[in-house]
Order: sequence, then structure tokens, then C-alpha cells
Amino acid sequence: MFFLLLFAAALLTLSSLSSMLSHSLSKSPVNSQLENISQEYPTAEIPLQGFIQANISVDLILVDRAQVTLKAGCYLIEATTDACVANAIRKALEEKVEFRPTVYDVVIDIFRNLGIKVLAVKIVEMRENTFIGQLIVQQKDRVLVLDIRPSDATAIALRAKAPIYINESLAKEIGKYVC
Repeated sequence: MFFLLLFAAALLTLSSLSSMLSHSLSKSPVNSQLENISQEYPTAEIPLQGFIQANISVDLILVDRAQVTLKAGCYLIEATTDACVANAIRKALEEKVEFRPTVYDVVIDIFRNLGIKVLAVKIVEMRENTFIGQLIVQQKDRVLVLDIRPSDATAIALRAKAPIYINESLAKEIGKYVC
């Protein structure tokens, strides 16, 4: 997963931004340049017809797996993921960064330094009892949709304060109606 995200970040890299990886994240002339770059291009609009925004919570973390809940509109969807990812989601919800950053913290740092904005996560379908997700990112005027596990995408999106959406038909099909 980490290498997939690094590869995606590398695909988005423009030669003028590649040297910025070695600079720290503190306020510096490089970060000012990044802020100016991101302000030059409006945030891309992504199609959301048929999707509803979801709120995430981590309900239970065991040794090898965890229970995560998505509340989307009037639907409650429970999903199982591995404990490590659930812990990363919980830390993102609590806005905690440990003294040793997780891979998700590093991905956010890479994205920030390359001027890449996380636009959203979409949970698009379920295949063979597995959720299929997309991480949608933008660098300047380029938008990339990455196929990714929804739990990994959620850990990234929460750190970037990006919204998470689920296909409304999927939510109705597998979710519990709670309104």
C-alpha cells in the first residue's frame, strides 16, 4: 500500500516540485511557494451524484481486526478492517500524531510537499464481500483517481480533512436504516 501511494505521488510529481521533498514542513519559503501554487488552481469539482457523505467511527479494535462504522444519511454500515488501519483511523479522528509517524502521516506530508490536495474518498461498490474505494487527489490542474482500500483511503482523508462518500445504492443495499 505504501509503495502504491508513493508511486501515485511520483506520477503526480512535476519536475519543479520534486526538490521540495527534502525540505521540512515548518513555515518556510518552500511552503509559501506551495501555498501560492495551490491557490493558482481552483479545487476541482468531483461528480457526487448518487453518493452521500459518510461519518466514520471506530467501534472496536481487537488484536487482528477491528469494527468501523460509517453513518451515511439514514444508513449505518458496519465494516471489518485490520486493527492497524483502524488504529490509524482512530488517531486521525482524534487528530493525534505520534512521535513516530504512520505511513498515512508520511503520505500526507508527501502530498503536502508536492502540492497535492486530497479531494475526497469514494466507496463505490462491493465485490466478493470487499468494499472498493477511490482516493481522489489533485495537483495543479490534474486530478487522479486511485483505486485503494477504503480503510486506507479513510486514514488518509481524515488527516487531510477531506470528505468521505459512499455510493447511495450500496448504502441502501448493505446498510441498516436508522432514521
